[in-house]
Amino acid sequence: MKQLFSGKLAAAALMSACVMASAVAAGQDGVNVGSYHVDAASAGSGPYTVIFESGFASDLSVWRKVAPEIAKSAKVFFYSRAGIGKSDARPEPRTPQRSSAELDQLIEAAHLSPPFILVGHSYGGYLIRLFAQRHPEQVAGMVFVDPSMERFDTELKKLDAAKVAQDQKYLDSLTPAPLKAESKLVDEAFTAASLQPAPRLPDVPAVVLTSTMVREQPEFFMHTVPAVAVWRSLHEQLFLQFSSGSHVVTANSGHNIHLEEPALVAGAIQQVIAGATAQDQRRVHKLAQENLLRALDRAVVLLQAQRGSEAGQLVDSALKESRFGENEINGVGYMMLGKRKQPQLAALVMKFNADTFPASANAHDSYGELLLEVKQPLQAKAQFQQAIALGTASEKSPQSMEGYRKNLAKAEQALAR
Repeated sequence: MKQLFSGKLAAAALMSACVMASAVAAGQDGVNVGSYHVDAASAGSGPYTVIFESGFASDLSVWRKVAPEIAKSAKVFFYSRAGIGKSDARPEPRTPQRSSAELDQLIEAAHLSPPFILVGHSYGGYLIRLFAQRHPEQVAGMVFVDPSMERFDTELKKLDAAKVAQDQKYLDSLTPAPLKAESKLVDEAFTAASLQPAPRLPDVPAVVLTSTMVREQPEFFMHTVPAVAVWRSLHEQLFLQFSSGSHVVTANSGHNIHLEEPALVAGAIQQVIAGATAQDQRRVHKLAQENLLRALDRAVVLLQAQRGSEAGQLVDSALKESRFGENEINGVGYMMLGKRKQPQLAALVMKFNADTFPASANAHDSYGELLLEVKQPLQAKAQFQQAIALGTASEKSPQSMEGYRKNLAKAEQALAR
């Protein structure tokens, strides 16, 4: 099965020799989870913690070409699962659910705080899905590096069950004895999961990387063109769960994209971090909008009670707290005038804008328009004159200047009545 393929091929080497730790991991002592030692390392800093989950039988060193680059702009955390590399073995059966749950324990022991960007290769891609299903609120983004798909074997058997069985038998022969029990449990879990609808994942920025490398003489059925097409299709279905991100297909790497094209993986992680940042900014902005509108609703009540001074103070405080820029505040003012039909409130908003951005011709012009709406033509005239002076000094467009002058004429006409 391709989901464990690279791990089974590498397992013998991992069991017979120590794998050199990555440069980022140098000097790290790992984390103690209860009485068990977990070989782990962290580096960098930032608003997101990027957690790397390796493939089957792979230790933390497989991220040596990717993690250092990400650590330049984010906190990274990577580790070896129980019984792999320098991490202590644990007596519990090594089911996917157990391995994923142990990540919860590790996060607590290592004092890691969300939001998390989860990066999983191969079997690690399945494990980060399990974590995200349990803790959707902690996950800000996901990167799948040629991830294992539980339905892959099922779909391949529809093409040629005999060749799938032949592949499986050979791959099993490559698995060292200490890992055979875990390999069997993972296979069983995948078979069971393939019969059920896939649980939904949090809709966060995500990138799925897929290897479609063509081999002239495939040694395994899973590497044939029809099988690779199935692999790609399953990855496409995985990506369709997300509303933002990308599905990146590469024919230049085999299963270990993070080792063969590390820049591609690093770029995917950076893309997800950027997407998560933008998503978080939208969330914060939406909350600020909601808080501002609630405050403005309270200001309307104060205006209706003839408590204009208090209303003005509330509007000023709410707009400062929103941290909105000139153009957005201008839009709020016109919304209060048009959709909300609250000209007095709109005038307070525009006054704040003109006071906060005194060098803006547009802010003074807009405030003047609202003053006309509330029957204060003399004050409006002063604002239009200021807009014209500022517009002239800043060489505003002829169209803008014409608009300012027309508004000034309206104010003068109102005063002449």
